[in-house]
Amino acid sequence: MIIVKNLILFIFVSFLIPAFAETVIKDIDKDIFISNSLQGKVLKLSLTDCIVYALKNNSEVLIKKIEPNLRELDIKIAKGRFDPVITGEAFLTEVKEKPTSSFSYSELESREFAFGLKGRLITGTDYSLELRNKRTKTDLALQNINPYYETTPTFTITQPLSKNSGILVNTADIVIARNSKIQSYESFKDTVMDIVSKTKVCFYSYMFHLQSYAIAESSLARAKDLLDIVRQRYSKGLVSEVDLLEIETVVVEREKLLISAEAQLKRAEDELKLITNFINDPQNWNAQIEIVESKLEFKEEPVSLLESLKSAFEFRPDYRIAKLNLDNRNIKVVTAKNSVLPMVDLVASLSFNGLGDSGYQSLEKIDKDYKSYGLGVRVTLPLDDIDRARLEQREKELEQALLSFKRLEQKIILEVRDRVRDIDIQKRKVKVAKLNWEKEDKNYSAQKERYIAGLVSTHDILDYQDRLFQAELDYTKSIIDYNIALINFDKSIGLTLVRNGIKLEEE
Repeated sequence: MIIVKNLILFIFVSFLIPAFAETVIKDIDKDIFISNSLQGKVLKLSLTDCIVYALKNNSEVLIKKIEPNLRELDIKIAKGRFDPVITGEAFLTEVKEKPTSSFSYSELESREFAFGLKGRLITGTDYSLELRNKRTKTDLALQNINPYYETTPTFTITQPLSKNSGILVNTADIVIARNSKIQSYESFKDTVMDIVSKTKVCFYSYMFHLQSYAIAESSLARAKDLLDIVRQRYSKGLVSEVDLLEIETVVVEREKLLISAEAQLKRAEDELKLITNFINDPQNWNAQIEIVESKLEFKEEPVSLLESLKSAFEFRPDYRIAKLNLDNRNIKVVTAKNSVLPMVDLVASLSFNGLGDSGYQSLEKIDKDYKSYGLGVRVTLPLDDIDRARLEQREKELEQALLSFKRLEQKIILEVRDRVRDIDIQKRKVKVAKLNWEKEDKNYSAQKERYIAGLVSTHDILDYQDRLFQAELDYTKSIIDYNIALINFDKSIGLTLVRNGIKLEEE
């Protein structure tokens, strides 16, 4: 298996969003495509190159990459309920009344303004700090200070004792938003893993068809060499016309086989171009791909079922997403249970007072001896069943999520076991196929010497050639299948990115 080393994937939102803008309904420059259609351009690519190109302009990656940033905004929105708020107000009041006694006034004018700060703590505590200033002017003769200014700072606190009380309940939206961000990142990672896996499968498929074409060429060359020998013998009357006709027929069949192998090779090349996005590149859409890793390698990888299961439950994105979903469901049940409680709030306030003939003097004369305070309890009892119905709904959703989670665990265990088993089977197939190919190669060499000596018929030597061709093809296919089994195994345990040296940058 070819392991890609030191590949670092950096995807920035500042790059992604303009990329979207540029790709929306863009006309294809047909002239560029046409002008490059007949150029004999060759692209030399490694497996690393293919992965880079596959991830570079993949629209699914671009879409998934934006999702964590959207969830980050959800976190800011959830935190926003604890941001303090500055308040302010101003009033002008005029009152004119008929006098009821000689001591009452008939006119009153007041100007009042206030500003303050209020907010909520993560415990559910509501607080407010207000500074209020009031100017009052009357026509009351007994009023010593007229107009008079009154300044009152007031601090009020409301602490829930039942409903809406506690850090967990009040920060539930923040925790859920944070979990959702992690889930979106895991989903993005899963998408990248899927694309990397598909790219590697396409790469190895193309390598197989390259080797298959080369094997078909060798098979045709062997048949043509044999045809030359048969023609020479036929001219000397050593073989019959039937022998000549048989070998000529085989040559034609193997030419057809070579053409078929070429067609399959071109299809595999197009599939590789498609997943690496070269099919949309006007400069390279019709170029021939030349693989740098031209030789297939069989590198036996040690696999442990126990360690594989541990990795799967630690690194698989779908499992981590499911665990976070359970966390969110549990939090929603806790908040729903809290919402059915009666609302019992402890309310306390404290204010001081300052009086003077100017606003500044009233502020200056605020004294702790002139104060007022209040302490009380406010109770609210709901008479509807909405909150209880919501609690029952959240509990059912949690039950459903638990069942899905257990089912996912079973699926992972079976999938990893099957992947481990498949690697073992494919590994044994490679060893058997290699042994068979070596035996057939030696056997054909020996039978070829016997054929030259006239001890083997033309029909039999053609059969030995076919067996050698099939043995070599089977060995090549077994190596490809083994590498694909490793690709699927890495995906099943969540280590595709690690095994391929890919690092996703978290923002």
